[in-house]
Amino acid sequence: MRARRLVVLVCLVLGAAGLIAFGVDSRKPEAATFTDLPPPGMPFAPTVAGITTSWFCPGVPTSARRGGDVIITNPGSSPLRGRLTIYSTSKPVVTQTLQVNARETTTFPLEDLSSGDYLSALVELDGGIGLVEQRARHPNGRALAPCSNSPSSNWYLADGITLIAGYDLVVTNPFPDYTNITVTVLTEDGVRTPADLQNQTVAGRSVRKLDLEQFGLRDEQVLAVQVSSTPERVVVGRAQNYYGGLGRIGYAMTLAAPSPDTRWYFADGEKDAAVSESLTLFNPSDQTASVTLQVFNEFIPGDDFVAVQTFDVAEGSVLKVDVDAIEGLPKGRHSLVVDSGEVPIVAEQVITRGSGGGAVTVVSQGSRVLSQRWWVPSPLENVADASIIVMNQTGERGTVSVLALGPGGLLPVPGLQDIVLVAANDFVGGVIDIDLTAFDLVGTPIVVESTVDAVVLRRPWRGPNLKGRTSVSAVPEI
Repeated sequence: MRARRLVVLVCLVLGAAGLIAFGVDSRKPEAATFTDLPPPGMPFAPTVAGITTSWFCPGVPTSARRGGDVIITNPGSSPLRGRLTIYSTSKPVVTQTLQVNARETTTFPLEDLSSGDYLSALVELDGGIGLVEQRARHPNGRALAPCSNSPSSNWYLADGITLIAGYDLVVTNPFPDYTNITVTVLTEDGVRTPADLQNQTVAGRSVRKLDLEQFGLRDEQVLAVQVSSTPERVVVGRAQNYYGGLGRIGYAMTLAAPSPDTRWYFADGEKDAAVSESLTLFNPSDQTASVTLQVFNEFIPGDDFVAVQTFDVAEGSVLKVDVDAIEGLPKGRHSLVVDSGEVPIVAEQVITRGSGGGAVTVVSQGSRVLSQRWWVPSPLENVADASIIVMNQTGERGTVSVLALGPGGLLPVPGLQDIVLVAANDFVGGVIDIDLTAFDLVGTPIVVESTVDAVVLRRPWRGPNLKGRTSVSAVPEI
């Protein structure tokens, strides 16, 4: 096996900061109190109960034929109490008390509680440990996403298109005071800064929708975004509705990355005639990132396979890497590891399975951590032969077990204990699928435990009468 410098599809350099901002009238209701957390990373499952634990959900569409849920799971032995606050693009804030019984899950359909183009939510839990996610319901597919443990002053999205696709940035300010928003956008033509969207504000406790097509960003095939806010922190989501541009079909509502990182893991890659796969890498720093891409295959590749790719991502630039074009990449499943050394970046995978009206596109951030315990807190709506994917890059063989949350707590699922988790060896192996079709797990939150550090990905149902599945990281305990 050899290493070589991979030819990339797109390299855009950020020449100057672009400002896009927006605002509404400010109100000053009573301020919520939020948990003091370390610098933000990917959503995680707390292991120690705080006085108040806060979860920030990026938002769901709630116009015609659209809706969304906040899903709260209580794995503890006592009822969990708190507050659900709903922010809207056009309506006053709604706050209600909540209770989730011991070892149960409660779902709150947000469109039953407020209205607007988008609704977002803050969940505050008083004591105990709960896990919170959101599910967007859209005619073009459902989209499940973990909610964030914290707001942030910066958010990053590496991938995006407006070529035969809709793109809404959804920005929530959960604090009572206004904040200023700066949005830096990179396209194939460089930085775009529409003058009429600069020097604006976002009012306190409000949601703002930014339809990028309405601001001159039409027919873009590359669209990387950084959102910065001051003085208050915000929460940012990306809503993409794909109608066929670049062969993409489907709907995605994704929590942006609150910070870049130096390592990203992608468990669900595939080489096939009916599959298209790429990586989008965004370097928001002021230094060039020397990036290494490692590919681990399901089957032993030929001698012409190039297992390690190396390339530079210039400061303030975005790179699109064609995974399908990797020399000698064998047909079948594979996993990817992106390492950027000392310069953190943001990495997202784009994978489309199928073609035409039967295609399904998934755009997802990689996992940035390893853990031996991963939660799937939203009850499974549907199961398949590859509902769960486990990735092992430790170099050590391990085992995996699945536990189900029920009235008696977390209990082992018979038949899903001590599953062999192979180690990656010479760029082969290191990923397994867990087949859940023979087990009565629909409607049940689960936990995936491993004896070695691993990455766990789930592939949720897209909804009634829709083909394919999406993919989203499970929630690690860290």
